[in-house]
Amino acid sequence: MKKLAFAAILMAGLGLLAGCQDEPEDKMENAADSMSDAVDSMGDAAEETGDAIEQKAQEAQ
Repeated sequence: MKKLAFAAILMAGLGLLAGCQDEPEDKMENAADSMSDAVDSMGDAAEETGDAIEQKAQEAQ
């Protein structure tokens, strides 16, 4: 989960850095895309965490 969160933050940061050379409208679009990707990554991380918890619960039985 930490790796996915780090990847999401890294993607958002790279999107913002790349935006330094763009027009303001492009910067906003890129930032929105980066945020969307970050949210998707966080959702994936949450799903994987839920799966891991479920697997641990099954192993404990």
